[in-house]
Amino acid sequence: MAGGTAQPYGGGGEQGPVRRLLRRVVLCLRQSCGADRNPLCRRTDRRRARLLIALVVLLLLAPLPAVLVGQLVYRHGSEAAAVQRTQRHEVTAVTLVPAAQAQIRVGQQLDVPVAARWSYPPGQARTGQVAAAPGTSAGTKVQLWVDGSGQPTRPPRSSADITADAWFAGAGALAVTAAFTLTGAGLARRSLDRRDDRVWARQWAEVEPDWSGRRPHGIDGR
Repeated sequence: MAGGTAQPYGGGGEQGPVRRLLRRVVLCLRQSCGADRNPLCRRTDRRRARLLIALVVLLLLAPLPAVLVGQLVYRHGSEAAAVQRTQRHEVTAVTLVPAAQAQIRVGQQLDVPVAARWSYPPGQARTGQVAAAPGTSAGTKVQLWVDGSGQPTRPPRSSADITADAWFAGAGALAVTAAFTLTGAGLARRSLDRRDDRVWARQWAEVEPDWSGRRPHGIDGR
C-alpha cells in the first residue's frame, strides 16, 4: 500500500470491548492473588482487585434470589387463589332497573352500580348492587361472584395477576440485591481510598521538606 504501512487483518488496531474486558478480568485475578509481581502494586490495590471480582460474582448470582422470591410469590398466590375458588362462586344476576348513564372519558369505561337479583345458595333469592356497564337495560344478565353466604365478593385471583405479582416481586428482589451489593462495594472502595489518602499524606509529610528544599541538609540537618 503506497504512502503507508499495511496492517495485518485483525492485528494492531484498537482492541474491542470484549478483549479489553477480558484483559481487565485477567489483570484483577493476577493482582488479587499477587501473581502480577508488580512492585508498585499496593496491598490496597490487591484488595480492590478482590473487591471487583467479588462484586462481579455477586452481581452474576443476584438473579438466583430473585428467582426464588418470584417462585415463592407465585406458589403462595396460586395456593390462595385455589382456596378462593373453593369459597367463591360465580352466579348470574339479573338487573332490576336500567343502569345509569355515566360520563365516559376517552379510553376509559367504568362500570356503575345497579340493583340486581340473583340466587345463592340455590333456591335463596337475594338482591343487591352489582357492577354493570353504563346504560345497561333492565333484565340484563350480569356475571357475579359471591361468597358462601351469597354476598357479592371479588373474583379469585387470575393466573395472569399471580404471574404479574411474581414478576414484580422477583424484579424488586433483584433490584434490592443489586443495590445492596453496589452500595457495599462502594463503601468498601471508599474505605480503601481513605486509607490510601492517609498513607499518602503521612509519606508526603516525610519527604516534602526534602523535596521542596525547606529542610536544611548538612552535617547538623537531615
